[in-house]
Amino acid sequence: MTTYIKQYGIQRSCTNFVKILLENNFEDTVVLSNVLGWKHGPHKKDIDWTGKNWEPHEQNINNYISTDELDSIKKAHSEGKIRYIICLKDPYAWLVSYSKYDNRPDKIRSLGGLVNESRKLLNRRKGVNLDKIPDYLDMWNQLHQNWIELAQMPNCTYTKYEDLLEKPEKEVERLARFFKTETKDNFYLPDKKMKRGGEKMNKNTATEDKLFDSSYYIKRKYMDNFSEEMCDTVRKHINSEIVQKLGYQII
Repeated sequence: MTTYIKQYGIQRSCTNFVKILLENNFEDTVVLSNVLGWKHGPHKKDIDWTGKNWEPHEQNINNYISTDELDSIKKAHSEGKIRYIICLKDPYAWLVSYSKYDNRPDKIRSLGGLVNESRKLLNRRKGVNLDKIPDYLDMWNQLHQNWIELAQMPNCTYTKYEDLLEKPEKEVERLARFFKTETKDNFYLPDKKMKRGGEKMNKNTATEDKLFDSSYYIKRKYMDNFSEEMCDTVRKHINSEIVQKLGYQII
């Protein structure tokens, strides 16, 4: 029987990486990205099986899955067999990733205007947009509070991006034990940068043709982006109780 794992994680927190890792290292497992609800949004107890509210912009459910797949997921859900995973990233690493993502070139072009474009390009080069840290962390606080509540369920667990980079096989084996699924004989680990993707991404379509440098995260090089003023702003706006519950530290 197929194991279905519904994933959640704030944007730029490694959700695609987790999907590819688990689907290629677990036997007969499907990681649900936006099926049942947007993976970057709060967990909703009530499911709209039409799929219309699974993403911020209404989508046709056929863009996600076939009728047979949906019936199988419905059955697993009714029997309480859906598993859940929450993808985490160090808040400081996330702030750098999200700030760059929020000021990405394709978004800049779509907004138009030379003044706005120049400002966003400057923010992207700086790594972290100081003025937006309060807004970013407000979103971070709200989403992780929701997911902490979900994590009280016995079929839900976290995985940290840092653990997946430092000890990928050990972390994948831990998750396999938690989800009570078998692992494949040959361990698969992507060695290139991940693309943005969705439900139907696989290991052949998930990566760019650029090698990935995991030492950037393992050695916490992203902290070079933070001035004392930025660190002070983080301390003022991040929910310290949530940070502690997730096993991270505020600097």
